[in-house]
Amino acid sequence: AVVSTQSTGKILDRVLYLFEILGSGVPSLTFSIIILPFCSTWFWFFLNISMAHVFDVFCQFSAKNLFKRPRPQYQNNEDMFFTHGPDKYSFPSGHCCRMTMFWFLTTCLLDKNIYPLLYNCSAVFYIIVITSRVLMGRHYVSDLVGGCLLGMFEGYVIWEMIWLH
Repeated sequence: AVVSTQSTGKILDRVLYLFEILGSGVPSLTFSIIILPFCSTWFWFFLNISMAHVFDVFCQFSAKNLFKRPRPQYQNNEDMFFTHGPDKYSFPSGHCCRMTMFWFLTTCLLDKNIYPLLYNCSAVFYIIVITSRVLMGRHYVSDLVGGCLLGMFEGYVIWEMIWLH
């Protein structure tokens, strides 16, 4: 089920790697924190997204430290930048957890009848990021399932208890 086990320069490898970076949370967290003081209209939204990231990191690191499942042996470790601490473990998938949490929040925030394009684009992005984790050899399918379940829990907790409406 692994499409690429090493960096071969193929277009598919590069596309999957791009989605790995976009789904990592670093770009969205960085953007949320940078724009927070400059955007009065969306201040609360970006503050909530930043808090969701912090909660997500806490939950993921706790779960990865609890299970300590090693990553698949067939993955390419040469392009695993910024992998430290609990991130070296496989279960649950952090990308799947984060993407599921954001998809949950998206479904809470957006009316799919009013914003169908944005809603559908976010669904496609979610599916591509999650699928890329197995195609790149980063995770087992059970890691994705665990990440999605943890992400649904996170999304529910954030929306019901943390989100500043």
